Amino acid sequence: MPLLSLRGFLPRGLALLLLVCSAAAAPPRAVVHPIPPRLPLIRSAGYVFLGTVMDVERLTPSQPNAVATMRITFRVEQAVQGVRAGQTLEIHEWAGLWLAGERYRKGERVALFLYHPSRVGLTSPVGGPLGRFAVDSAGQIILQPFQVPALSANPRWTARMRSKLRLSPQELIQVVRAARE
Repeated sequence: MPLLSLRGFLPRGLALLLLVCSAAAAPPRAVVHPIPPRLPLIRSAGYVFLGTVMDVERLTPSQPNAVATMRITFRVEQAVQGVRAGQTLEIHEWAGLWLAGERYRKGERVALFLYHPSRVGLTSPVGGPLGRFAVDSAGQIILQPFQVPALSANPRWTARMRSKLRLSPQELIQVVRAARE
């Protein structure tokens, strides 16, 4: 009797095995994700600018339930969104970000996409490293390959940015404006 039930199981098991193997061997289907008309990096940013770090200070919590924060002061050189050129912008970040390696140095030039400040007044770059760009001594914004898709859905701009991985401040403004449209 057990031999009989095993014989009935073998053909079904082989059929199932063949089905699984053929499905695994089939080429994967391409998944098409629509590109949002406004990219999250740009859509989520409250402040977009190129500036110089003027001061960095750790603020000790003044209340038992408060968290340590960092106060970073920037001089805005090129305003793109939410700020004015020449403005001194002071932001507050959670000090825990600094433990993760996200730090600013006095005199450093950066291009930033910062979130609107939270209810408690804290902000950070949109998408962490996606929203923070180094600026070289010639004022060119240095792009990392992983940042390019977050900046533009426009194939012309994406190809241009991938080919040189540097943007002038004016090109950054054009990319942001094009992404908003």
